[in-house]
Amino acid sequence: MKKSRYTLAAFFTALPLITFNATALDKYVTENLTVYLTRGPGPQYAIVGTLNAGEKITVLETSSDGQYTRIQNDAGKIAWVKSTNLTDTPSVKEQVDILAQKLSSAQEQATKLEQEKNTLLNEYSNQLDTAKQQIEKLEQSNRQLQTTFDEQQAKITSLSETVDEKRQDLMLTWFTRGGLVAGIGLILGLILPIIMPKRRNKDRWMK
Repeated sequence: MKKSRYTLAAFFTALPLITFNATALDKYVTENLTVYLTRGPGPQYAIVGTLNAGEKITVLETSSDGQYTRIQNDAGKIAWVKSTNLTDTPSVKEQVDILAQKLSSAQEQATKLEQEKNTLLNEYSNQLDTAKQQIEKLEQSNRQLQTTFDEQQAKITSLSETVDEKRQDLMLTWFTRGGLVAGIGLILGLILPIIMPKRRNKDRWMK
């Protein structure tokens, strides 16, 4: 009977404390070696378990005086813990895990960027090789065109020289023929006057 009175007294004593602020946020257990969980918001409640140092928990609500916090751990267990045993700062282990995740993400990004860089370099190298081949083809075609041009130019030069020679030969032929005609005309002009009077005299005598 006396025990029941103490239990009821403890319950009614705790009633003012059970005016809760309902929240839902993440906190972390402090680095204390042992953090006890109780069934209710006060030392008079039975201990129902412990939390590991640095463990991440979810805050469900707090007592009106803020001294106790109702939490839920990753295993799904719900109990009360002293608010001073909770902190907003992740534990060293949690920070190490976060850094490890960031490092892993950074390494993945670095690997992806390296792959993209290699892909771009390969594409650039292929494009450069293709451009070099096209340039070589153009240079070869240009050399062939230059050779053809030089050959045609040489032929034109040779034909021009031949035409000049033919023109000179033709002019020489015309001059030669003109000289012959002039010479023949001169000879005829000298001979005919001599021949023609004799013929006339002979014709007169025969008449």
